[in-house]
Amino acid sequence: MSSHIVVFMPDGACVEVESGRTLLDVANEAGMAIDSACGGQGVCGKCKVMVTLGRTGGQAGDKLSKEELGEGMVLACQATVEDDLVVEVPVESQRGELQILMDQGQVETAVREAETPLASRRALRVGPPGQDGGRGDAERLVESLRVETEGRFGGIEVGLGALRSLAAVGPAENWEIEALVGDFGGQGEVFGIEACEGRGSYGVAVDIGTTTVVVHLIDTATGGFVDACASLNDQVAQGEDVISRIIWTQEHPDGLAQLREAARDTVNRCVRELAERRGIDVREIVAAACVGNTVMTHLLLGVDPAAIRREPYVPSVSSPPTLRAREVGLGIHPEAPVHLAPCVGSYVGGDVTAGVLAVGAGESSRLTLFLDMGTNGEMVIGNREWLMCCSCSAGPAFEGSGVEYGMYATVGAMERVSYDRETDQVEYMTIGGAKARGICGSGLVDTLATLLRAGALDRAGRINLDFRSERVRVRDERPEFVLVWGEEVGRADDISIGEDGIQNLIRSKSAVYAGAETLLHGLGLEASDLEQILVAGAFGNYLDAESAVLIGLLPDVALDRIRFVGNTAVAGARLALLGRDARQRMEGLARRMTNFELSVVPSYMDAYVSGLFLPHTDLRLFPSVAEKLELTA
Repeated sequence: MSSHIVVFMPDGACVEVESGRTLLDVANEAGMAIDSACGGQGVCGKCKVMVTLGRTGGQAGDKLSKEELGEGMVLACQATVEDDLVVEVPVESQRGELQILMDQGQVETAVREAETPLASRRALRVGPPGQDGGRGDAERLVESLRVETEGRFGGIEVGLGALRSLAAVGPAENWEIEALVGDFGGQGEVFGIEACEGRGSYGVAVDIGTTTVVVHLIDTATGGFVDACASLNDQVAQGEDVISRIIWTQEHPDGLAQLREAARDTVNRCVRELAERRGIDVREIVAAACVGNTVMTHLLLGVDPAAIRREPYVPSVSSPPTLRAREVGLGIHPEAPVHLAPCVGSYVGGDVTAGVLAVGAGESSRLTLFLDMGTNGEMVIGNREWLMCCSCSAGPAFEGSGVEYGMYATVGAMERVSYDRETDQVEYMTIGGAKARGICGSGLVDTLATLLRAGALDRAGRINLDFRSERVRVRDERPEFVLVWGEEVGRADDISIGEDGIQNLIRSKSAVYAGAETLLHGLGLEASDLEQILVAGAFGNYLDAESAVLIGLLPDVALDRIRFVGNTAVAGARLALLGRDARQRMEGLARRMTNFELSVVPSYMDAYVSGLFLPHTDLRLFPSVAEKLELTA
């Protein structure tokens, strides 16, 4: 098989590859981030690139117009390398730096004196040999630790690596040493012995999301936040949603290994960046607490997730044991304990149990709807007496997939949108203040709300062709509303939203609302009974509450009952990192949650269909919206 040189412009990234590989695969290898919402299936049309030199093989697909084909445009996921190539990647196809929510929200964390972090560094004075009946070095070490830890462990063992180090370090340091002690399910283990050289004791709280990975560096001695890093999850190259990734593991012989490596590499890249920024050795990171949805947990561990999408939808593992960093492949101290948050079901994962822990929903007397908005809409309803949960497949529409000019929350994405009917002007804000490139999730919600309010959009999601505005038009036999004229931002095409994209968004919002409605009705409750709605996650954090209620994404309650609580997943991971009590409470929460598997609940589909209007077919569920829009039930 012959090899060829491929150059990606405008970055000038160059790579030599074997013929037959797709341009998308080659771009990933070259470090050129090309948008690909469908994971290379050829159905999203986001990865359009122009071949300016050379020829490609593969299929053209049906996402390119005749004009685009004539200009040399191809889909990177379908075109294969058959020649030396120069490939121009338009701005619209580049995946820029994401706006990732790294803030842990409103959760306060600190080490209490009586707490037991996942791992700690203990300065010890171990009595010299020969003074107490000839007990061995390890036995004397354990006795010193029992005194130091005040009996917090059921038992304490010394690992083989630590034993070897103790024999060398102890005599050399006159038996004044530092012991790295991990909490493995309530049992203590010394996994490292070092000289007293003033090294730090750090841990990482890791949120492995479907789209993004967030890592917090924490001082385990004080509980203090040190730094944070975030990255797009490398698994996005194999699909935006968890189902696409499960299918990838089944259709590719090494698919599971690829996705495990991608998750591990993303986390380790963040860990290295944090260590370099703070001038510490990665071996000073002595613990990790990881949270993620059930599929992400399986993929990080290299456990086949196929059972998750097959009846009876039972995961292979729900509550993993405390593992070692070398077993998981994390680039910290190799023997460091790694705690993984327990999952509840196939689609309600450790990120939810961590979030419920962080916001205290399971310990509050207030009836709470906790909603983690991402590719899936995972939700929990309850209080300290009981907890019910479910997950609805919202799909990646609110991350831009299925919407022609939809995009991730990157620089140039429109995140706030409003329309003035009198002046026919669209006002918007973009991430980073850059020229508009497209619309991200919060901007899409605003767009639906503002067009509905103006009358440019009817309740079924159809664009009103009688609406008096030059922004309303039909392109390629598809009605659309122009948000940004291309000439205003220096591009050939206009940024618009069409009915196809609107329908995708309505389906997504209906899936989320129907999940909450199904839980409420199953409990004999109404939305008005909810005392608070806590919305977590990156997408939720940038939502406008009024717009979300107006389109029927969130239940119609007083806006002061809706709070956006930030990245509660990483906040819960930090709590687990710092305290055994938090780890035990997280396990208890997972056991307490009763999971509704919506795919086998007949009323869910009825609720979903009823939600395919703006805000809903039954306006009695949205009285404030009906009043604002002057609608009648």
